[in-house]
Amino acid sequence: MTNERIVMFFKYDDSTEILQLPIPPENFKTKVVNKNKSVELMDGGEFNVLKDIGLRELNFKILLPKLNEGFFRLPFVQQPETEACTIGQPIVYLNAFRNFKAAKKPVRFLMLRIFADGSESFQGNMLVSFEEYNVEEKAGCVGDYWVELKLKEYRPVRKVVLKDTGAVTEDNKIVVAEVLQRTAKSAAKNYKTKAGDTLWKIAKLQLNDGNRYTEIAKINNITNIDEILYSLDEGRILILPS
Repeated sequence: MTNERIVMFFKYDDSTEILQLPIPPENFKTKVVNKNKSVELMDGGEFNVLKDIGLRELNFKILLPKLNEGFFRLPFVQQPETEACTIGQPIVYLNAFRNFKAAKKPVRFLMLRIFADGSESFQGNMLVSFEEYNVEEKAGCVGDYWVELKLKEYRPVRKVVLKDTGAVTEDNKIVVAEVLQRTAKSAAKNYKTKAGDTLWKIAKLQLNDGNRYTEIAKINNITNIDEILYSLDEGRILILPS
């Protein structure tokens, strides 16, 4: 049996603050909703209309233990004491969950697997919305809270514009077509990092979409979690995706 461990945390892409869960859940459920549609024909037959895969739904329960004096520091690889990782009493997490739900803003959920040799691997990385959470207290466990979280994958809305095709119907109506609007501007092939740069900031300014920071990390073989979540060294040359 190995000494592998799972670390789960939440963060906004435009913030360096991390909310790390104190204890990973025993069970983790992922549900993929089927968006296909069946259409019935007039002759009694039917056929399936295949659509894009639905948004993933995540469901798990975590324990928020009351922190007593001497409580162990949460394991997090390459996490200096100065980094903004929130660790505290259950009320810290309960307030954060409430704020996540009230903010009407997607938050990034990440799950990191740490192997016995110290290497790391991201097992989950997606934007989610807080759909629902339920808090439970149990007799005999004063100060401890069990929280069931229900999250849903978030996909940014694609911008669609209508374009005049130049065609006209028999009743003199203009025919238009839906055209997907480009969400990213043309970017330079390379980018030289400046003081205070983060991958999210670079993706936002150069690609017009901060969520594409994972593409920059992949192209440049950036796997160090500090470089992914925090500042990069000044003067580094990065290859940008098209």
